[in-house]
Amino acid sequence: MYSWPRSHVALAPATLSVNVTPPRCRWGFAVVLSSLSSLLALNRTVGVVLISVLFFGLGEQLWSPFLPAYLEAKTNSGGASSMGGVSFAALLAIGVYACLRNLFEAACYVGGGELTARLGDRGSLILFGLITVGGYALFLTTTAPALAIIAALLILGWEPLSVPVTFTTVGTTVTKMSQGMAFALQSIQQRLPRIFGPAIAGLVLAAAARHHGSTDLGYITAVRWLVGASFFLAVGSLVMQIVWMPRRPGPPRSSGALTIVSTHHPALRRLLVAEVFTRWCDWLVREFVVLYLLAVRGTDAATVGLLFALQNLVALLTYLPIGRMTAVVGLQPFIGLTFIFFALFPLALALAPDGYGLIIAFVVWGLREIGEPARKALIVSLLPEAVRAQGVGLYWGIRGVAICWASLVGALVWFWLGPHALLYLAFAFGCAGAAVFYVCVREPSAMPKSSTTSIESLTDATLR
Repeated sequence: MYSWPRSHVALAPATLSVNVTPPRCRWGFAVVLSSLSSLLALNRTVGVVLISVLFFGLGEQLWSPFLPAYLEAKTNSGGASSMGGVSFAALLAIGVYACLRNLFEAACYVGGGELTARLGDRGSLILFGLITVGGYALFLTTTAPALAIIAALLILGWEPLSVPVTFTTVGTTVTKMSQGMAFALQSIQQRLPRIFGPAIAGLVLAAAARHHGSTDLGYITAVRWLVGASFFLAVGSLVMQIVWMPRRPGPPRSSGALTIVSTHHPALRRLLVAEVFTRWCDWLVREFVVLYLLAVRGTDAATVGLLFALQNLVALLTYLPIGRMTAVVGLQPFIGLTFIFFALFPLALALAPDGYGLIIAFVVWGLREIGEPARKALIVSLLPEAVRAQGVGLYWGIRGVAICWASLVGALVWFWLGPHALLYLAFAFGCAGAAVFYVCVREPSAMPKSSTTSIESLTDATLR
């Protein structure tokens, strides 16, 4: 007779505490996570790729901007010196390294798509990670400059090799409406290491030089420590790929390379010619900028790292707003500005006074990215959709072969005529590239609308 009240009293708290409140909390948290994942276009596959881009990118940027300084310190044996106080052996080693890097990256851009087609996203990404880890292991177990160059090539090959994986992963696992956000996140993931990595590396090199009382010994020790830290980042990323990267079938293989090249739009071929001139401007000086600042200008390593960070910060700040403006004013104006800023950087660096002048020069270097999204959108729009990914790889591959000799020429010009003559020569090549673009390249009048509305979806993975 009194069982009903007891049952009622016992059931009420259980119902309130277990079956009502916690499910609502869990449901609300799940909704927030689901909404955030949908907003950022995240899934497990894209998440693994983004973290890999961050880890491998940070590992690379912790040491690669100062690799020329490392090679200069390793080859500094009192031999013949150039006008800039750098030995011919050091200049030649850096020129050979940059030449081989462009050739290797050209092969990676072309071969990465083929490997992705054969192995699928997961298999190719793991293979590329193993190559990178092997490069780090080789670097840490040898002291010879020649082997260090080979190791650096294996490490730096991850970015061009992984470009097809990135495109196919986002293209097959993310809806078309969300692909722009997915690529924008990847763009940010690639830029952040380029901002923080050189700044950290510069501080470490400066501290090591003070600690050892020798610039050469300090730079050698610091770079090896930084490569060691990067090795652990690469191993962690590789383990994550093996554990969490889902298995997916590879994309279908497309036409042969010669067939794709033969179908290139005439405007694309003219753009490639203009780019070859401009990239010669870039690679004549790119790997020598750090030596110019350290040896010729007498800038300390910490300041050099901060200047590189400033360059990439400026690039990041211009990337997104300009990407949106191209939908209003078109691609051509911003692509033209990119060619102009490529040409202006070596001139600005040669004429800039110490201090604020170097800051202005590196801001100019960062502003060269102002038309990169538009340039890549134009390239993509001029390639048939069926062969677009392979066509992009071939475009960058052909360009890499054409410009690989620039750094060797730059080394010889520095040794014979001095660093400032090299900067002026680079400026001349930049002007030639800008002239070819403005005279010969025109944006097709019937540009597909999707090519302008999806500009933000083009990554920086191929920026070289």
